[in-house]
Amino acid sequence: MALVEDLDFNERTERMNKFNTNHVLILNFSDAHIITLNYILTTPVEITVIEFHPENPNILIGGALNGQVVAWDIASPEHRINAGRKRQTVAKMPDEEEDKTQQVAVKLKQLVLSNVEKSHRSYVADIQFIPGGVKVDKKHPNDGKSVHFLSCSEDGICLIWDTRAIEKNAMREAREKAKNQKYDYEWIPWLAINLFRQDGSGEVGLSRVLF
Repeated sequence: MALVEDLDFNERTERMNKFNTNHVLILNFSDAHIITLNYILTTPVEITVIEFHPENPNILIGGALNGQVVAWDIASPEHRINAGRKRQTVAKMPDEEEDKTQQVAVKLKQLVLSNVEKSHRSYVADIQFIPGGVKVDKKHPNDGKSVHFLSCSEDGICLIWDTRAIEKNAMREAREKAKNQKYDYEWIPWLAINLFRQDGSGEVGLSRVLF
């Protein structure tokens, strides 16, 4: 569950340069009597759409109100936020033998945030993973796995992203390489597709993608 605050353009503009923390909540409905909060995912921008990775259920991909794409890894201890000096208790998924009223939610920061200049110019309306049987990148085959996803927006652009670029080992190597060559590591889309009307009257915005 992610909430977007109802602000007009002027109010949102005033808050752009101010520090702001938004949250995505992961709730557990396995018990019909108690809804348990398991994870709190922090993000500097409000999230408009979110999807679990089909190949790795610990990875979540979110589309933001400002057009950026965010990723979280709920299994990564490196991205857990601790309260003060005390180590935060790691919450386990509720089961019948545990006292569900004593569960402690795990708070995590984002794994990576996409480059804002290479992202959408409007809010991300939908995210859909491309089936593994579809060959997207011939130079780097996906071996039948669903590793690419497509994001769409009303800005008239569809972006295809490669999630292999945000795997822990791949990110560690990329950041080390970037550090040695004195530039910042950034997550950017693998391919951008511009959509235009056939009559040339302008761009076509998309609010939904289906596979």
